[in-house]
Amino acid sequence: MAQNFLSADRDQLYLMPPSVADWLDDDHLAWFIVDVVNELDLTAFEAAYRLDGRGGAAYHPRVMVALLVYAYCTGERSSRRIERRCVEDVAYRVACANQRPDHATIARFRAQHQQALGKLFAQVLTLCVKEGLVQPVVVAVDGTRMEADASMAANRSAADLAAEILAEAAATDEAEDEQYGDARGDEMPEQWRRREGRRERIRDALDQLEADQQRHSYETAVAEREQREAELGRKLRGRKPQPHSGPRQGRRSANITDPDSRLMSSTKGWVQGYNAQAAVTTDQFVVAAEVTNHATDAKLLEPMVNAITTNLSTAGALEPVGTVLADAGYWSAPNADLQGPDLLIATAKSSKLAHLDPVTENDRLQQWGALLQRVDAGETKGIDAAVLMGVSPSTVTRRVRSWRARQLLSPRERMAERLATEEGRALYANRARSIEPVFGQTKHSRGIRRFMRRGLSACDSEWKLIMATHNLNKMWRRRQGMPLGAPGHG
Repeated sequence: MAQNFLSADRDQLYLMPPSVADWLDDDHLAWFIVDVVNELDLTAFEAAYRLDGRGGAAYHPRVMVALLVYAYCTGERSSRRIERRCVEDVAYRVACANQRPDHATIARFRAQHQQALGKLFAQVLTLCVKEGLVQPVVVAVDGTRMEADASMAANRSAADLAAEILAEAAATDEAEDEQYGDARGDEMPEQWRRREGRRERIRDALDQLEADQQRHSYETAVAEREQREAELGRKLRGRKPQPHSGPRQGRRSANITDPDSRLMSSTKGWVQGYNAQAAVTTDQFVVAAEVTNHATDAKLLEPMVNAITTNLSTAGALEPVGTVLADAGYWSAPNADLQGPDLLIATAKSSKLAHLDPVTENDRLQQWGALLQRVDAGETKGIDAAVLMGVSPSTVTRRVRSWRARQLLSPRERMAERLATEEGRALYANRARSIEPVFGQTKHSRGIRRFMRRGLSACDSEWKLIMATHNLNKMWRRRQGMPLGAPGHG
């Protein structure tokens, strides 16, 4: 007897007209993205096109947005590979409505609509809030180093940048003299007057170096300190700025490929890149995403806290932010006094925090602080306070002395005491398990470790798109009943 195999006739014609709707299951990620994009407001995209219908026909913005969003969800960002997948991958063909935009069209669309693509983050967050997926009781803030689309070898000192400008100007003059002759004098031909590219990036890098030197000058440091003291109404602790101090020197080199990028240290050494910030709930939904070229995190906490409250308010979240968690990189005395949500900032690395002993006495001081203050001011008798607290009058006297001494503690000491309490330990334990998986899923599961765009504004919009697609992956998994920490669908 012959084997019983399914027939495989590649010459078989379709018995019915082919339908894209039959290519994937209804619960596939591609269909979910198409449905989400159809609900989004794409007015900002459509405004870039002519209203008179003239010119060549363009791909509909909903098709291009669905294609890019699905590509980022699956970790594919190369325009050439996206073009190839629009032919070979059924899910991509569904996302782009069985059309085949070429890589140049995809790249131009991403560049032309970079700001609109970044603003999709807010709309996606609104969808997550409406579905009840965002619970901002505890929000963790952290940053990760993202490589720039530039090489460390492209860094130049100010002297080298100036020399390159002069050398290129001399080469340009020689080329003009050879092509147009000396009679033209200083008049430049049109193609040279509109010259763009390397020279502009070199000048931009040189300007940034000069601006950075100015920001790190002694005069600027003194002015910033005086302004801070005026705001607080007291003198700041610590060493005052000194003229010609080494730590106040600005950068000594800039990158001519991406002048906005910076040389930053990471756990794996030095990288040419950006500091990508994210704020995440305990369910790993991103509520704020920003990119900066500042290497240190201490000055970024206030902007991130403002972004958290603004984004959630815009998204229609009814529940206020409870506690914002941050690691030791965000610690500073001014940050401890920031207005807004409750802040719990590590004052030392996690290995040192693990050795702090619980401070049960300070728990009691915080609980009875208002009462002890009235006793200390003579507004309440010690014996009455003893009855309310259920302790002896001598214990009230001791706690009043402890409370009085506690008011003299520095912000760092008060924060360290809170971290040592049982409540502080339990709260801070949410930080790593909230934010670290987001970076892991982004860099490992989706393979997004560097930006495809150049410039701070372009990288910021791309990071927001990356985090928006992270939230979409989470929302899709929730609808499928998958674990929220599962890798992305690819």
